Amino acid sequence: MSGRLTGKRILVYGGATGIGFGCAEAMARKGARLFISGRREHRLREAVATLEAHGPAGFAAGDATQEGDVARVTAAAIESLGGLDAILVSAGAAAVASIEQETLAGFHRILDANLTATFLATRAAVPHLKASGGGAIIAMASVLGLVGTRRRVAYCAAKAGIIGMVRAIALDLADFKIRANAICPGFLETELTREVIAQESDPEAVMKARKTGNPLGRSGHPREIGALAVYLASDDAAWTTGQAFTVDGGFTAR
Repeated sequence: MSGRLTGKRILVYGGATGIGFGCAEAMARKGARLFISGRREHRLREAVATLEAHGPAGFAAGDATQEGDVARVTAAAIESLGGLDAILVSAGAAAVASIEQETLAGFHRILDANLTATFLATRAAVPHLKASGGGAIIAMASVLGLVGTRRRVAYCAAKAGIIGMVRAIALDLADFKIRANAICPGFLETELTREVIAQESDPEAVMKARKTGNPLGRSGHPREIGALAVYLASDDAAWTTGQAFTVDGGFTAR
């Protein structure tokens, strides 16, 4: 199965770090040609240097919440890859705030970083997926789009919105053999999660609780999310669309 994605041309938003990079690397290992994007050019260069050990990879910096940036990144990806077979949107942000604490500006920031980015990146990719005769859209949601938790009002709303959006997109594009699915990771110790937990009054205690707060008793790894992303981008998932796949160590099974 080493060449499961051989010949697939894949654009990854948020592909320089965390889950996005874990997915990009997993896809590259299976033969995909990658183009990644994110806001920080130096992190993109570092990521591409690693990805190129497995095959061709390119990048363009951009803000996935800005329509002009998304159009530019999409055009650069098409020029680099010669077309598009799949897109994975892992761009996003998180915040710690309850319904009483969250500001309107903060709420909009989290919705833009997650929902708007997924909408813009997907909409820009659709004509190119159609031109390829079909393809895959993979959006990164969260277990917190499936269950609620304290002091995450904006994040829970945004990730639940991604799941609903993916279901609608799957129906919109089914006639074109374009599949849309969401992945709902549980707790992974990434750069973003460490930044969010640092906002807590007792970050060390929160980190310990999050790591062990599932039946398997550990945090997940980006590569484990990447394994599912490989499947969803592959032809093996040709009859899989409109779904939200949970990878959470059993967190939501309780």
